[in-house]
Amino acid sequence: MTTAERTRALRRSMVSEARRAVVDGGLQGFTIEQLCERVGVSRRTFFNHFASKEDVVLGIELNADTALLAAYAEGTVVPTTLAPLPSVIALIIEQLHVAGIDRADEALVRHVFEREPALTARFLSATDTQIKKVADAVRQRFAWHDPADPRARLVAEAAVGVIRVSAGTYFADDFDEASGPRFDELLDTNLRLMTEAITIPAQEGTS
Repeated sequence: MTTAERTRALRRSMVSEARRAVVDGGLQGFTIEQLCERVGVSRRTFFNHFASKEDVVLGIELNADTALLAAYAEGTVVPTTLAPLPSVIALIIEQLHVAGIDRADEALVRHVFEREPALTARFLSATDTQIKKVADAVRQRFAWHDPADPRARLVAEAAVGVIRVSAGTYFADDFDEASGPRFDELLDTNLRLMTEAITIPAQEGTS
């Protein structure tokens, strides 16, 4: 196992343990020190990866994807021939290949929000921050340097829409993971459908 893989495994362990602790006793039912003891890490190690107890529960890592977004902004990671929106979807797929995706973990997250609905606001704020980071990377990659140019933000928001629709299918209770498409396949399919939907000319007689 490489150092990067060990780091990802450690972060996943901290996040999973924190989420289980919230489901069992709420956000105030455990301390960071208790979490560190359960996972077998020091307090210093914890704060190397997460800024707060709320952030570890939500899986909001410090400097998450910073290197990957920087590389994408510089024109690497995904093919340079891709248009802006497909390039962001390809970037997300690349992230999935590294971090993976777990349907069981998503169910645990739902239980967390049921137990601590106040975490929703923090999650939405973190999501908006991440969208802005992606938009900045898109802006740099495609040299859209005018601050008033909305295209980079539109691309990032559109990518979020594709992710949400794909996640709605993949994480549905009746989805069969054994026979159904992989999440990255759903992303590709929904990107294609979205592109077709916004480029097909209006039919005659419609307005």
